[in-house]
Amino acid sequence: MEIRKGDAERFVDAPPAQFFLFLVHGADAGLVRERALRLAKARVDDRKDPFQFVELSGDAVAGDPLLLLDEANTVPLFGGKRALLVETGGKSVLPAVESLLNAPPQACSVILTAGALKRDAPLRKLIEGAKAGAAVECQPDSEQDLAALIERMMKEAGLAASEEARALLLAALGEDRLMSRAELDKLILYMRGRARVEADDVATIVAHASNIATDRVVLDAFSGDMSAAGARFDAALAQGADATQLIATALRYAQGLHRGRLAADAEGRPDAGTLALKRAGFFSVDPRQLNAHLRNWQTRRIGGLIEPLRQAQTRARAHADTARMEAARALLNIAREARRK
Repeated sequence: MEIRKGDAERFVDAPPAQFFLFLVHGADAGLVRERALRLAKARVDDRKDPFQFVELSGDAVAGDPLLLLDEANTVPLFGGKRALLVETGGKSVLPAVESLLNAPPQACSVILTAGALKRDAPLRKLIEGAKAGAAVECQPDSEQDLAALIERMMKEAGLAASEEARALLLAALGEDRLMSRAELDKLILYMRGRARVEADDVATIVAHASNIATDRVVLDAFSGDMSAAGARFDAALAQGADATQLIATALRYAQGLHRGRLAADAEGRPDAGTLALKRAGFFSVDPRQLNAHLRNWQTRRIGGLIEPLRQAQTRARAHADTARMEAARALLNIAREARRK
């Protein structure tokens, strides 16, 4: 079954008993992770119990298709239900999932996570077509979703926010659900002892969530300024910036630029996409620079950057000793593409 966007929140909090196999996928990695953990919480008594909840590597499952079947049929030490979470990677887990569907476990839920999958992706087709399978797609929060999240977290913390503060939060957050929650948690902690959030509070805490030096390196690369990007890259790392985070910032900017360009094309004016870039966390950047990038980067060229940046980020996370090289190469490729006619 394919779970519709409007039903996703209710479904992950109370998944019907007929399903034991779940696929949570989409462009919002934070929301994918959040919903996968909520599914696990709904199916086991204690998600922190290592006998009830186990996370498996997608590559390990792909390398040994029987591993998933064995784990799914393992009985917890003290009885009860069990849940498995598998973060799929570049290798196919289809054989393992097919084996699982042919021999369903009695008291175990299996949750797979993945990036954005097209409708004809083999894994998505297999799980959506299975009687005991359900797929939940996680798209980035809409402005309405984000406003609801802000309202809910502010209310739970006993805080009120001015209209200007809310507008600033809407512009700053939304690219990734977990990142949005983390920034709101940070703001709530900062507001301890006070009851009303003002725009200055948001600017102080959230506007500087991304390292300013890192942002400037990325902006120089997208402007095609190799010299400035290189100098600022070295300076940022010397100041303690993280190379893997720098790649993540470049990816976040590329995604925001892609969405902004689509919006600009749809409305016929370059500045229509500025909000998408601000929501990606770059609302403190000079709008003239954002608009220049929106004019200079076409949709297809931006789209071509996103997957290589994701792959570079994955490699940098897996091998910290190569993170600097991966970041430098990624920025160089962006700058070269920016200068290409």
